Amino acid sequence: MKKALIKKAVCMILLLAVLLSTAALAGCGAKEAAIPDVVGMAKADAEKALTDAGFTMTVQRERFSTRNPVGSVDKMITAAGEKAAAGTEVKVILSLGEGISVPNLSVLSGKEAETYLKALDLKPIIEEEYSDEVEAGNVISYTDAGNTIAVGSEVTVKVSKGPKP
Repeated sequence: MKKALIKKAVCMILLLAVLLSTAALAGCGAKEAAIPDVVGMAKADAEKALTDAGFTMTVQRERFSTRNPVGSVDKMITAAGEKAAAGTEVKVILSLGEGISVPNLSVLSGKEAETYLKALDLKPIIEEEYSDEVEAGNVISYTDAGNTIAVGSEVTVKVSKGPKP
């Protein structure tokens, strides 16, 4: 009878030890939370929202966007709403603001290039120089050819004054 009682006591102690260790391990695990949606928020506000929720923010890159203003989060690489452990790095892409592709100006006159760039909300800077190859009044070269730049950016256009006298 004593042996049976001792066996029951040992079993109860082992069961209690297992329950206590399981409870302790559950309490030590990383808490999970849903990642907040920070798209459209200014960088500082997005970083604060993520930090307050227990996450860190990393800017992966920047890109031009018609959806979000300069300096705001344009896209979340780490999806909003996902559950993640505290301290998880949330990767985002920041907006450079609206961008525009610089068109081909090489077939235009200096005046046409100036008018065209202004219509695209770009700021033409016209510089004249002598050229033996390009007829007077026509575009010799221009900056950012074929690149996407921010709306309102300057584009320097070199216009021929014709051959040097």
